Amino acid sequence: MSYAARHSQRLLAGATSSNIPEAPVRAAPSHDPTPPGHRPIRMLRLPQVIDATGLGKTKIYELQGQGDFPMRVKITAHSVAWVEEDIQAWLAARIQSSSTQNTA
Repeated sequence: MSYAARHSQRLLAGATSSNIPEAPVRAAPSHDPTPPGHRPIRMLRLPQVIDATGLGKTKIYELQGQGDFPMRVKITAHSVAWVEEDIQAWLAARIQSSSTQNTA
């Protein structure tokens, strides 16, 4: 057995031993206590927007063109992103309109 193989086996065996304390698992806070004006602006790239909304690229750009989706922000000459807060507000509005339609 080569040195590298023995060394990697030793590292793997050591990593699974019970003498390494596990870090406690904490739930993510459900509410951000930072006031809205003091939170950093978080920008989402297209794959993140697709993941958050469940929409495809073509539909996002189509809705944007109709004025029914938050506009992208040009970051550089070749990159754009969306303000996360705008996307979250759009999603909340869609949920709200869906729930009011279902109760009517």
